[in-house]
Amino acid sequence: MKPMPGCRRVRTLAKAPAGSAPEQSRQAFPDQLRGLALLGIILVNAPFMATSFDFPGEAPSATVLDDLAAFLTTFLAEGKFYLLFSFLFGYSANFIVKAGDPDGRRRWRRRLLGLAVIGLAHAVFFFVGDILFAYAILGAGLMLMFRRQDRTVLTTAGVVAAAGVLWLGLLVLIAAASTSEVNPDTALSSYETAIASGSFLDAAEARLDELPGILFVQASLQWPMAFAAFCVGLVAGRRRFLANLSARRAVWKRMAVWGLLIGLPVQFWATWLQYGEGIDQGTGFESMAGLAVIVATAPVLSAGYLGVLALLSLNFPRVLATIQGSGRASLTIYIGESVVLSALFCGWGFGLFDELGAAAIAGVAILTWILLAASMHFWLKRFRQGPLEALMTRLTGRPTYL
Repeated sequence: MKPMPGCRRVRTLAKAPAGSAPEQSRQAFPDQLRGLALLGIILVNAPFMATSFDFPGEAPSATVLDDLAAFLTTFLAEGKFYLLFSFLFGYSANFIVKAGDPDGRRRWRRRLLGLAVIGLAHAVFFFVGDILFAYAILGAGLMLMFRRQDRTVLTTAGVVAAAGVLWLGLLVLIAAASTSEVNPDTALSSYETAIASGSFLDAAEARLDELPGILFVQASLQWPMAFAAFCVGLVAGRRRFLANLSARRAVWKRMAVWGLLIGLPVQFWATWLQYGEGIDQGTGFESMAGLAVIVATAPVLSAGYLGVLALLSLNFPRVLATIQGSGRASLTIYIGESVVLSALFCGWGFGLFDELGAAAIAGVAILTWILLAASMHFWLKRFRQGPLEALMTRLTGRPTYL
């Protein structure tokens, strides 16, 4: 059986001229970050694929362990790893659109087109909360930053982030002034029915119907901070911020200390506020305010995570090296996570939708990530890239990574 186009055997790299193979000059730490960010992303996504839009912590049969798992997922993961992934997306742009390379922008446009197509297919057929389509849209905006000075790019990031926070504040005020209430027993019931018991095409049709509303929610909650992270990542890539970790050890320590010292208490309070009374997640003003605070302050904790992980990579290099391969195949694993979870929870698969509590869902998510990371580890021993990475290389003409 012949390998996929673009998936040449690893031994061919030895024959390539020095510096021509991307892996020879590839920075290790960004791949390690991508691999770990994929774990955080699946932990956040899994409950929305496995249960109704009432969070699993609210189910009458929820145990204390379920309550704890639901709370910790929001507290430690929601919004934080998405930002790390977005930061790395901007960081990797420097390896596609290189200074003085006239074909770089063309490759970037082709990459965005590929992400848009894959993202729409992903949203319709597997997970309506897809991020790739958003990345394609925001990536087009990032093109405006490629020739700007670092100060301009960072100023733009600050303005966009501030505008996003103001928009969230406005939404909270609208929620406070609203007198209408959504009945959780009827909201999105047709969508949930299609996911829980419908065929593959029934579920796809239901996701397509919900997609416009989901995109509005994503644009309100995620897009401004994601674009700001793109911009910060773009500047960091220009300065090769992640290339030599030991040269910035003091920076990582400050990020770790201040990011965790400020981020953890604020995120804990915001998560508690979002859940309302105790662990039960509310749908009113307090819940909206808590969610807004989580989104607005997530960059602080994300920066803390980055500092901690950089120090971990410096002091215990073998720990994160084990997941480096999953970062090299991040696009394949991201889509693979949704394929596996859809097969487990949708009616056309094993039909476990609304059958598991938050703790079990988290366990399934972690196991799925481990299995996919292990699969890509063995795949990359034989091939240069993951399957979807090879497809994107065929489209852009240069190896690219999510």
